[in-house]
Amino acid sequence: MRPLSQELKNRISAAVAAARTASPINVVEIAQLVQSQNPQENVAFEDILSYVLDVAQCTGEAILFERQPSTAEVAQMNGASLIS
Repeated sequence: MRPLSQELKNRISAAVAAARTASPINVVEIAQLVQSQNPQENVAFEDILSYVLDVAQCTGEAILFERQPSTAEVAQMNGASLIS
């Protein structure tokens, strides 16, 4: 596991704090958002997810592990073909 910068940890903590208003806290969604907003950090998704989970567990709120499907996955679930 690559150590996270203090700035990235602060951003994760802020994202989890903001998510507390909507329970449960979706840790996968937060990790995806933080990673996409901080590409310069070059940190593995799993490392970010692990820290998000640690922070979320400290809140005492319910936690959700659900990934948002991509546009392609939604289209496929709805029976659409991506190849024309």
